[in-house]
This record gives sequence, structure tokens and C-alpha cells, in this order.
Amino acid sequence: MARYMSSTELYQKMEEDDGIVVIDVNSAELFKKEHIPGAINIPLQALSDGVKEFRKNQRIVVYGETHTDESSNKAAELLESMGFRKVSDFDGGVHAWKQAGFLTEMPS
Repeated sequence: MARYMSSTELYQKMEEDDGIVVIDVNSAELFKKEHIPGAINIPLQALSDGVKEFRKNQRIVVYGETHTDESSNKAAELLESMGFRKVSDFDGGVHAWKQAGFLTEMPS
């Protein structure tokens, strides 16, 4: 089972580990509105195809929109079933990220 990660822990990991992959599993429309800096958008429906180039031992963190959004949990389960070994679920998503005082990226 994927471990949960807090917003502070995610921020620290992103600062320390340049090999970490942060995946926003929201729709492309939500991703375009705002997302965690450095995140890539692979909607949940496209996840199995979208991660084929990643290494199985690469650190991957997935997130959705809010704490009540189950998409990140489903994404973490899917990645683990595909053999990825270092999967974390950033529970709370963009909402928790902003609540912790961290900035998001938005299109200009």
C-alpha cells in the first residue's frame, strides 16, 4: 500500500530529490487552472499508458484535487499493481498544498 505524504514532506522531497516525479491525476482542465510547481499532468484514465517511460524504482508522488478526491488513492494503487515500488499518495492534493501556504502554478 502506498504511503501517504504530507504537504510539508512533499515540499522537502521536491527540494532534495531532483529525480522525484510528481503526477497530478486531475483532468487537463483542472491542471491548467493550477497545479503544484513541477508537477506533470497525467489524468487517472491515462495513467497506465502515461507512466511507461518511468523506471519501476523511481520515486513517484500522485495527487488529486482535495482530501475527499479518491483519484490519487486509485492512482497509487494502479501504479503499485504495475510494479512501481516507490509510490506515495499526497493526500489532500492542490487544496492541502495551498492550505499549507505553498504556491501553485497557473497559466499566464
